[in-house]
Amino acid sequence: MREENMDFGQFIRSKRLKDSRELTLRNISEELGISLSMLSDIEQGRRKPFDGEKIERFSEYLHLSEEDKAHLYDLAAKKRAGYIPEDIDDIMMYSDIGNMARFALRMTNKGRLRKEDWEQLIQKVKEEGEPE
Repeated sequence: MREENMDFGQFIRSKRLKDSRELTLRNISEELGISLSMLSDIEQGRRKPFDGEKIERFSEYLHLSEEDKAHLYDLAAKKRAGYIPEDIDDIMMYSDIGNMARFALRMTNKGRLRKEDWEQLIQKVKEEGEPE
């Protein structure tokens, strides 16, 4: 299955299995401080994803890219239905930037902003590079 079509559990399982260290459920559960059965249930989609602290630890332990870590946060929020990804909750809900982002998203929902507008913005940000 393609990664963009996976749910949270499938994604973490694929990352665990792709790791060159041949990580087991036990390795990951011990690293995260959760039970082996809980991790197994999460991978099988029988439990909700773990929290942001554990997403950070999982991402660090498996040396995931920032893009993969952000994808994990998004998948966790989707699984919880209606939640904002934990890594952007503060800025999205409690800042002027969040107010602007929510406004822009609502304008997109109404058809006033198009996919192309977002693509141009993202491309500009990527061209400017990471802040130093």
